[in-house]
Amino acid sequence: MHQQLPLARRARLRIAVKLYTFILALLVLQVAAIAGGVELDSREYKLMLKPQQFIGADPRKAVEHFITQQLAPALRDQWNNDAAKELAGREMQIGDRRIIQFWDSEDCLLYRHGFAWRGRTDIDEHGKRTDEVELTLKFRSPDAFLAAGMPLKAREDAKKVDSKLEEDLGPVAVRSGLEGGVAATPRSARSQFSRSTTQTVSTDKEPTSLAGIGTLYPSFEEELRATAGRIDILAPLGASPEYRELVYKSTKVDITNGVKARFALTLWYKGAENQDQPALAEISFKYDANNGKVPNEAARRALSLLLTMQDLPWADPSAPTKTALVACDAAS
Repeated sequence: MHQQLPLARRARLRIAVKLYTFILALLVLQVAAIAGGVELDSREYKLMLKPQQFIGADPRKAVEHFITQQLAPALRDQWNNDAAKELAGREMQIGDRRIIQFWDSEDCLLYRHGFAWRGRTDIDEHGKRTDEVELTLKFRSPDAFLAAGMPLKAREDAKKVDSKLEEDLGPVAVRSGLEGGVAATPRSARSQFSRSTTQTVSTDKEPTSLAGIGTLYPSFEEELRATAGRIDILAPLGASPEYRELVYKSTKVDITNGVKARFALTLWYKGAENQDQPALAEISFKYDANNGKVPNEAARRALSLLLTMQDLPWADPSAPTKTALVACDAAS
């Protein structure tokens, strides 16, 4: 006779099965909802890595090691040999050098209601900054329709405006603050949708209050009130620490049937002068949605790769994401 499982263990297994079934059902519902009329501009798959693996003034060797010894073999197994050879054969180049900073009110009003207010300033290899800052107002939600319905329109005379609706996919994990957490077993994924609008201003024009954001995005106050209720629009904004960002980018590689993805390995260093101690490391890949549509095989392979990547030696699927790292309450 087979020995019966202890009652507590059977109960845990039932809970785990129900949770996994719920997650799968949620993913199916999201795909159905998107197909019903919400048109995504792109999908990005993100995974946190162990930042200590990239310590040093020149992280290129560590980046190359991760790509050739860990990521490329996973790509070969989940996509195809040509994609793996393309990724491993062409060295990832630094695509962006920037200073990143976020702002929020003292009571974290933006963060608590799904908004983020971010600035990116380009720097050269010596750290010299340009005199312009790329400002982005973003709204995130697990509901695709809420994100799609948030206009976040820039004012008419704004410079270099770019607005997009994106889906970010990452590991399912229970996180306990900045100390990490536990990733789901078996590996799974969750979606987060965002509407973002970017514009460029001179560095002396950065808003210092919620009302100042409204001068750049005329509908912002109305959108914030609809989400948060009563607000103090004159509330001043406090700044997060600055992070120096390095982004290594690949050429585009073929997933299947002409759908191409670009990989990016991002390192964040806390403090503009920090040259060798990254606070965060992330690997991601992204592809465009063609008029809101993605071939089933491309979506299947992309998800399969994300699940596989969670078990790479340098992966840390339960680590805090970029959003969590700079969250208003975490920064304070």
